[in-house]
Parts: sequence; structure tokens; C-alpha cells
Amino acid sequence: MKRCIEAALACAAFAYGAVAAQTPQPYPSRPIRYIVASAPGGIADITARVLGPRLSEALRQPVVIENRAAGGILVGGELVAKAPADGHTLLSATPQVAIAQSMHRKATFNPRRDLAPVALVGLIPNVLVVSPKTPAATVQELVELARRNPGKLNYSSTGAGTSVHLSAELLKYYAKVNIVHVPYRGAAAAMTALMTGDVDMLVDSLPPSLPHIRAGRARPLAVTTAARVPQLPEVPTMIESGFPGFEVSGWSGVATTGGTPAAVIALLETEIRRALENAQTAAAYENAGLTLHFLGAQAFGAFWDAEIEKFAIAVKHSGATME
Repeated sequence: MKRCIEAALACAAFAYGAVAAQTPQPYPSRPIRYIVASAPGGIADITARVLGPRLSEALRQPVVIENRAAGGILVGGELVAKAPADGHTLLSATPQVAIAQSMHRKATFNPRRDLAPVALVGLIPNVLVVSPKTPAATVQELVELARRNPGKLNYSSTGAGTSVHLSAELLKYYAKVNIVHVPYRGAAAAMTALMTGDVDMLVDSLPPSLPHIRAGRARPLAVTTAARVPQLPEVPTMIESGFPGFEVSGWSGVATTGGTPAAVIALLETEIRRALENAQTAAAYENAGLTLHFLGAQAFGAFWDAEIEKFAIAVKHSGATME
């Protein structure tokens, strides 16, 4: 009898150990890596640095922010995509995760498949501005000018494949005009080219454009958001300017590794929403030019899909690709 009891106890201990080994550890069980696939100072970086401490406090684990600017989304995104699917690696997601879907032919991962949406944090309006030397006071006047002078107008951008570049390509696509793309290194150089009259137009993120607009160095024709923005209430939207459905914004959100358990994503989503309800957090984002626009994981996923389709049109029309 004693041997039977001992054998039974041994079997029970073995079974308990096997179940315990299969039971996942409570989340989070170690520090969280928060990858920013760009240099410090941009909106992706600001999003992480404002949100990181709030998540750390709520989840009771350090949140370590890592800037992986070299290689952009292909390097930073791949790092998250190929991490263990347990929610301990996050990505500061921007339109690049949607653009990469059709722009990068040799990417080693599929952003929409290998990354999981967690939450959209906010939107950044874009604005179509023209040089003071460009004789157009409205979008329609600019379009007519381009139609009368095919291939003679040009526009600057911060580089091929950026959301502002592809916003201008969408205008060309919808308006059926030929305007030449002139890429520059960085937003400052692209804006300088506009102000000096070296280029005729630019679609830029609103926050860095505002000082130049208010100083009269750049003339705004339209914002690319669905509704007018409070910073420029007198400036119409592209939709009001005769282009139904033309809505493009910069945005920032949070993604993690594809296959991460739904419960972990739900917890992260909840804590991000709570963080955005904090007045100091909201003020920090507003001061950086990010308009809070929270979407949970499911809604963010649908938004992401729509962005992929939208930018695919612009990429195809522009002919831009990155190997």
C-alpha cells in the first residue's frame, strides 16, 4: 500500500510539473523592449518616450526604448516581427508599416502578417503648401496650372517612399496631372526649396510647416485630413477642394509581434487607452503636434489595412520601389 501511495504521489507531482511547465508566465515577466525604427526626435520616438514610462508604471516592468534608425522599418520592424510572440517587444508604428507592404520588394518579413496591431495613438495632419512664387491660391488653381504646364511644375519631399511623398503622388493620381518629384534629405531642406521657389509645392506634416505658413513663407492650399484643423481653420480640406475621399495623415501607434496572445494585446490596449486619458500624457502629445485618436487593436487593424490599400495606389502610380 505504501509503495502504491508513493507511486501515486510521484505521478501526481510529475503531472503537476508538466502542467506548470505548459502554463505561460504572467505578463509581463521581464523588461519590455520598445523599438523605434527612426532617429530620436521624430513623432515615432516621441510617442514611445511619452508612453513608455506610463506603461512601465502600469505593468510594473521597465520599458526600454531602442532607436534603430539604420535601415528604418525594415530593420526595426523585422526585429519586432521575429521576436518571441509574447508581447515583450513593441514597435512604434507609423505609416511606414503600411507603405512597406508595397514599397519594399525584398523585405524579409510581411508587416501586416508578422506584426500585430495593438493601438493607434494619434494622427498628424498633412498640409499642401505652395511657394509664394507659385501663382495658385486654391487646389483647383494649382491643378489647372499643372494641366496647362505638364511636367513643368515640381514638388519637394523628404524622400521617396515617405508618407508626404506619397500624399503628393495621390494628388497627382486623383487630379491626373504630371508634377515632377524632387526628393530632398529631410523636411528642412524640402521646405527651404519651397520657400526659395526652387520647387512649386510640398505636402508636409503640419507642425513643422506652421511657422513658415504664419510667416508668409509658404502658402497653404488645403489640409489632407477629413475635417479642417484648429491650427488653420480657414484652410479647406482636400475633400472640400474637390477630391472626395482624399484623406491622408501621418499617424503613430503601437504594434507587437504577430501571434502574440490576444489576452496580452488586450492588456496592452487597455493600458495605452488609460495612459492617453492622463492629462499630462495628452498634453505632451498635443504639444508635439499629434492629435490624439485612440483605436483599439481590432479597429487599428482595419485602419492599417485601409492605409495599405491607399498607399499601394500611390506607390504604383509613382513607380517608386526599394529593393
